[in-house]
Amino acid sequence: MFTSKFVYSFEIEQCDGHTLITAQQWPWAVLQVVPATPATFDAVVAQCKEREGFVATHGTDRTFCIVQISSGDQGGRYPDRHIDIFGQETARKYLDAVQDQMAQAAVWYYTNCLVTDCCPVHAKKFYE
Repeated sequence: MFTSKFVYSFEIEQCDGHTLITAQQWPWAVLQVVPATPATFDAVVAQCKEREGFVATHGTDRTFCIVQISSGDQGGRYPDRHIDIFGQETARKYLDAVQDQMAQAAVWYYTNCLVTDCCPVHAKKFYE
């Protein structure tokens, strides 16, 4: 386990039935929570890794994983979040930050949405 140099904040939303988590700091990673069960966890993670992207998991919970679906300006949607990559050093800084955000998002989602039931995306189930 490693300790991050930064603490990120996140927003969560439902979009077309998918739970999305957006980091509020550079590089503004947009992450998707992929549900699993303990029985299907390894297969779900393996399938997500076949996308050739990063996959984040919680250290003990086997009911979800997280994949990155976009970051930065999101194709011009947020021009103030444009990310310029100039060479390997900038690319490495970007990739390290995305991995860090994903790891923190896995812990954040587990703590705020699964353990404490304080997640606004899942709140409606408490009122039904």
